[in-house]
Amino acid sequence: MSLETLMEEARKLGEQERRRLAAFLTTLRGASEPSFAEEMARRIDDNTPGHWVTLEELTKRYAADA
Repeated sequence: MSLETLMEEARKLGEQERRRLAAFLTTLRGASEPSFAEEMARRIDDNTPGHWVTLEELTKRYAADA
């Protein structure tokens, strides 16, 4: 299956399915890049509210990249 086909199929998914797919892809990246997994763990464990991002801010950031 080509990347284009996978991307087209991903566009057809509902929001919950896309979130599961995103989590799966993040897990794969963490497994293949230990430094990525370590950085994600560090960020998840960060207790400093000033470092946090709201869902709305994150959505805007990704929309700007698209």
